[in-house]
Amino acid sequence: MEVHEKLGELAALVSGARGVPLSSSVLVDREELLRLVAEVRRLLPAEVQQAGDVLAQRDEVLSAARAEAEELVARARAEAEELVDAQAVTRASRERAEHIVATAREEAKRLRVDADAWCDGKLGDFEEELERLQQQARRGRDRLKLRGPETDAPAEPEAGGVQEPPTPSGATVAR
Repeated sequence: MEVHEKLGELAALVSGARGVPLSSSVLVDREELLRLVAEVRRLLPAEVQQAGDVLAQRDEVLSAARAEAEELVARARAEAEELVDAQAVTRASRERAEHIVATAREEAKRLRVDADAWCDGKLGDFEEELERLQQQARRGRDRLKLRGPETDAPAEPEAGGVQEPPTPSGATVAR
């Protein structure tokens, strides 16, 4: 910086000047001193202007940095809120899905129990019908055994049973 150099020359001029006896005053070359002061005045506005420009640039950079930082913080907050909202939606969806699955399992269990009970009832009815048919078949076979091949007379009917009419040999009875 030229201003600092010129101020250094001024300081050297004053410190190198001859002193006045019995005083703290010194004798300096007036022309040399005024020349250096004029040069400092000439250089000073340029230096001050440059310093002002640097300060203005610094303020602009700081303002831009602050604005960018505020924008980044605002964006980060918005993203954080979105993530929190998304997590809440995900959590609510997961809870709803778990509730639906639990309800479906309970309904499936109830349906299975009902279906098993219905099937058991139908199989019980079928079993009773089969036993009744088996008993009828057994009684019919027993009658046939009692009658034997030589007799044409019908066997005595059982108590409570229905007597069937005799059928001609080789004929089948349709029921």
